[in-house]
Amino acid sequence: MAITHRRIVAANGDSGLHESAETHDTSKMHGRKHCTKQLNKSLAVAAALVFLGLLIPIKLFERRHHDIWSSQLRQPIVITDDGSAPPKDWQRWGFYGFRKNFNCNEYLNDGTKPIPTMEYWETVLAVYNRVVDPTYKFDNEVPPTEGYRLNVDGAQPYYAKLSPGKGRGLFASRDIQKGEIMHNGTKSDIVFPDGLSWKRFMVALPREMACDLSEWTFTQQFKQGGPMRVVSSLNIAILMNEGDTLKDVNVQPEDGNGQPSEYSAVFYAMRDIKKDEEILMDYSVYDTDYTAAGIGHTMEARGTIFLA
Repeated sequence: MAITHRRIVAANGDSGLHESAETHDTSKMHGRKHCTKQLNKSLAVAAALVFLGLLIPIKLFERRHHDIWSSQLRQPIVITDDGSAPPKDWQRWGFYGFRKNFNCNEYLNDGTKPIPTMEYWETVLAVYNRVVDPTYKFDNEVPPTEGYRLNVDGAQPYYAKLSPGKGRGLFASRDIQKGEIMHNGTKSDIVFPDGLSWKRFMVALPREMACDLSEWTFTQQFKQGGPMRVVSSLNIAILMNEGDTLKDVNVQPEDGNGQPSEYSAVFYAMRDIKKDEEILMDYSVYDTDYTAAGIGHTMEARGTIFLA
C-alpha cells in the first residue's frame, strides 16, 4: 500500500511527496520490526530444534551405553571392560557358546600362557565386585598369587608354575604326607548365585580373562539332591590340573569320614607327595552339568546352535 500511495501523490506535486515518503518510511520501519520479530521467532524455533536434535541422540547414547537392565532380574548389567555394550544375545549363550563367541580355543591351547599376576587377579576381582558380589575380598594375609590362608601355617602347600604339556599348574612347596589337607574350597571358592550371574561376569571381563574363567569354571552339588551350582576361584588354587591317568591323581575331595565325596570341597593328599611334584586331581569327581547349573541351555553363537 505505501508504494501505491507514493505513486498517486507524486503525480499531484512535490508537496505530497515528502508526506508519502514519510508514510513509506514509517511502514518500512514497522515492516522491519515485524520481520525482526519473525526472525527472532524463527531463530528460537531453530535453536529449539537443534537442541532437541542434539539431546535425543545423547539420551539414546546414554541409554544404550549406561548400565543395561536385565529383563529377568531387573538388576544392572555393567558394561564390558572396554566400555562397550555386551554382545547381542549373550543371555542365550551357554558355556560352549561363550567359548565359541570369544574365540577361546587358540588362546586356551597355548601352553605358554604366564601365571596370573597380582594385577591380573585384581582386575578379575574388580569385575566380580562390580557385577556379582561387591562384598567379596581376597584373603587379608595371603595374596591370590599364593592362594589363600589354609590354616595357621599360612597358604596351602603348593605354588604355581608352568607344567610341561599342561600349561599353568600347581606344585608341592614341600614334602606332603598322606591325609594332609591340600585345598579347602570353602575358604576360597566363589559360588555364583545363578547361571545368569556367571554369564554377566563373563561378558564384563576382557576376552582373554573370560576365556580363562571358562576354563576355571566347574559345576558341583554341595549335598545329595541339592542344586547344581556354578563354581570357580579367584586365586591360584583354580590352576590345579587333572592327572593323565588315575595313577597320577594325588589329591581328592573327601567327606568328614575320610571317604571320597563329590559333595565336598576339601581336598586331601591321597598319598605322600614329594616337594616340587605336581598336584593333580580327577576332574570327573564332580558332575559336569551346565544345563542344571543354568549355563548350558540351547544357545546361539554366530549362526550356529550349540547344546551344552
